[in-house]
Amino acid sequence: MRMNRSNQIRLISVDLDGTLLRSDGTPAPEGVRQLQTATRSGVRVVINTTRNVDGVRSMCAAWGLNDPMICTNGAQILASPKGPVWASYTIPMAVARSIAQLADRNDWEVSTSVGERSYFRQRPGQPLGPVEYPLGAGTEGEQYRTQLVIAATNEEALVGEPKRMILHEAEAIAAVQEFAAQYRQECRTETYYEPDGRLHSLCVFPLRADKGTALRLVAGKLDIPLGQVLAIGDNPNDLPMFAAAGASAAMGNAPPDVRAAATVVGPSNDEEGVAWAVRRYVLRDPA
Repeated sequence: MRMNRSNQIRLISVDLDGTLLRSDGTPAPEGVRQLQTATRSGVRVVINTTRNVDGVRSMCAAWGLNDPMICTNGAQILASPKGPVWASYTIPMAVARSIAQLADRNDWEVSTSVGERSYFRQRPGQPLGPVEYPLGAGTEGEQYRTQLVIAATNEEALVGEPKRMILHEAEAIAAVQEFAAQYRQECRTETYYEPDGRLHSLCVFPLRADKGTALRLVAGKLDIPLGQVLAIGDNPNDLPMFAAAGASAAMGNAPPDVRAAATVVGPSNDEEGVAWAVRRYVLRDPA
């Protein structure tokens, strides 16, 4: 499928991990620069990611982006890095507690996001309470950090209804995926894979949290037709925003089903795929 380069793109919805961030977790510098150029030309740049608000806010500050943010796979939608909040969804406590208790019984680790904080079960010798975790370097090498909290158990991490629960162990993924199926009217799960097809993680989200639904809300708030939206991503959880947007670009490192669903396929995240897409289809640079 070919993208019609005559269509004016007024909003870019861009994923982070595997897309704007390289395999080592650092931002692709040319991709960031091209997005900054797009914002100066009046295009709205919306980060659309599974990451939580605190980390995304820090990245936007480092990159000078002030447009809406879609975080936690659409469970948290902000009008700008400073707010206000446009939408916020959570997993019902009864469902979250059942998953946490299952994980505690089997000695599985869960990363639990409540509000803007992430909670992890305590490992041997690890002190309880908040810790600073370095997320990585900005475009000029500056460091940005987020707060994590160490809890004694997965259940004790539930200080409120969570927006996301993540598991990485293969046994835990299979069990929780099956377990969560009985709550399909209250939550949803997404499985993530490495570029080589290896299993990476399972995320449990609120029922209404997906990148496409969130993108539709943001475009509506900004009064931008979806036909003038470009979505850029690499993972199956980006497919809902591909379906919502008028045009989509998949990274070269994306799995086959994601590449097949995209309007165009560009270079990989390590080869400045975001910069390529923005130059060609937003800034109209033929190079």
